[in-house]
Amino acid sequence: MNKKGFTLIEMLVVIAIIGLLAYFLVPHLLGSQDRAKEASVKAVMHSLQVAIEGYNMENNTFPVVKNCGVASLVTSYLSPGGYMVTIPKNPFTGKEYSDSDAAGKIVYDFNDVTGVYTLTGYKRDGKTKILDLTNL
Repeated sequence: MNKKGFTLIEMLVVIAIIGLLAYFLVPHLLGSQDRAKEASVKAVMHSLQVAIEGYNMENNTFPVVKNCGVASLVTSYLSPGGYMVTIPKNPFTGKEYSDSDAAGKIVYDFNDVTGVYTLTGYKRDGKTKILDLTNL
């Protein structure tokens, strides 16, 4: 009998190669999704910075508030003047930013002594900084 097919050894080699590829590629692909979301957080931060600068141009002051989340900043200061009409979406949750967000949170802080504001963006863990934007 002359049957054609793969031997058990050939099948095991192919399965091992597929397993190795999955072992090395899957974590890299998941990491690239987080990097893309972090880039989106940076884009939101830049939009907030433009809105804050617009607020300053018309009011001759920056929003005077400490440790303020995006939702409060937009609804209390930026939305009424039309500097930012809607609350942006958090790339990690897919919903509008809320002040209680941990993943991808953005915090605005104004130092009334120096007149310097800082926007700080965080990664998925809510502890590691992505970027600090300031008016220095």
